[in-house]
Amino acid sequence: TLGWTGRRRMGAKSSNEAKTESAETKLDMAKQKFAKAHNATFDGPSISASEVRELQNDGKDVILVDVRTEAERKVSAIPDSIDETSFWKMDEKSTKNAHVIAYCTIGYRSGIFAQTLKRKGYENVYNSEGIVLWTYDPEAKLVKISGKGKEEDIKKVHTYGKEWDLASEGYQTTQFNTLSSITTGFGGTAASLISRLWK
Repeated sequence: TLGWTGRRRMGAKSSNEAKTESAETKLDMAKQKFAKAHNATFDGPSISASEVRELQNDGKDVILVDVRTEAERKVSAIPDSIDETSFWKMDEKSTKNAHVIAYCTIGYRSGIFAQTLKRKGYENVYNSEGIVLWTYDPEAKLVKISGKGKEEDIKKVHTYGKEWDLASEGYQTTQFNTLSSITTGFGGTAASLISRLWK
């Protein structure tokens, strides 16, 4: 018969099994938070990293708009994305003919932005899964943008706060305290302090 140690080992999960279960739990939580944010802010379509790639591979005109703060964007961003200020400086006719894809951390701020565009008559506008969920796509990558606009691959992502610290295990995460996030520029699309913090 097995002794206590043997029985305990048989019932215990391996470290790899535990890590897999933890990763799946984090991914599920991130998906739930995105769904909640999306449904609360935007009545249009959502889009995943792989679906964005499909549009790009099909030769579609895609504009990725990062509606986070400049400080968050400096940590990392989705390749070839632009900030909200740059988007509004673009020719409106050209942007309305493109597939405009907004993103933030988990989907709340980007949902507000996407809804704003929809009210302005944009037809091909999407709320992308947040940058946190992009870290789970094996083909997606994040970049750090230098002062000269050069993009370098990086495995680091700003997750805004502990509640949203749900990035893939392969990524280093960072957060700023609430005060510093506000004082670095309360731009973006948040209509109020509450919506900025809920995010």
